[in-house]
Amino acid sequence: MPGFYRKKRRKTGPSKNDEKVQRGREAVAETHAAGTLTSRFPGVRGVKVRIAVTSPQGVVLDENEDVIGPNDAFIIQTDCPGRCGSGSYEFAETVAASLTKLEEHGTAQIACVEPLYGGGPDKCGCIAKCEFEAEFSPS
Repeated sequence: MPGFYRKKRRKTGPSKNDEKVQRGREAVAETHAAGTLTSRFPGVRGVKVRIAVTSPQGVVLDENEDVIGPNDAFIIQTDCPGRCGSGSYEFAETVAASLTKLEEHGTAQIACVEPLYGGGPDKCGCIAKCEFEAEFSPS
């Protein structure tokens, strides 16, 4: 006697590959929307950015240094390496505000407010500190 088999339910949404392609397209679109350094700030030749992420206990979790050239996209961000697993830090607006004021050096600090687990009351609390040095073209 044959066994009882249910028909397989088809997934109604897009496939994994379609989602992956869409994420790639969104990343490219974000890069184009950010603009290059010279298109946003014509007087700036380069920006050296250093981002350090520390845990709430003061342990350094991640450090990276990047140099943004005149033709590079003006994106300054990093992901949170803490226990939340989904946090990110955006420093582009803060650095842009300083560059419009023609400041050569600056710092910014952001705390991760993502919950440690879905819907939990505890926040991640990791702190990212961004230091930057801008090089202006002589006028």
